[in-house]
Amino acid sequence: MIRTTNTTAACLLALMLAGCSDVNDYKPTAGMTATDIFAEACSSCHGDGGSGKFGFLLKIAGTEAAAKEVAEKILHGGHIMPAFPNIDEQDAERLATYLKAQ
Repeated sequence: MIRTTNTTAACLLALMLAGCSDVNDYKPTAGMTATDIFAEACSSCHGDGGSGKFGFLLKIAGTEAAAKEVAEKILHGGHIMPAFPNIDEQDAERLATYLKAQ
C-alpha cells in the first residue's frame, strides 16, 4: 500500500513539473515590473510570489543564493528549470532581487 502511494505521488509530481523544463520563449513587454514578469513567466511553476507549489515545491522566495546566481539560472536554466533567453540580463537581475526580497 505504501509503495503504491509513493509511486502515485512520484507520478503526480512528474506530471506537475512536466511543463517546467527545456527552453521557454516568454518575452516580457518593455517596462514591466519584476512582479509582473514573475507572475507571467514564473508563478506557474514557483507559485504566487515564489512561495512554491503547495507551499513547498519549487519554493524560490527568500532564496539564500546570490542574486547573480539566480539571474544566471533564469537566463540559462538548470535541472528542471527552463532557460528564459528572451528575458534580458537586467530584467533577470531585477527578478532575482525581487525573489530574494520575498
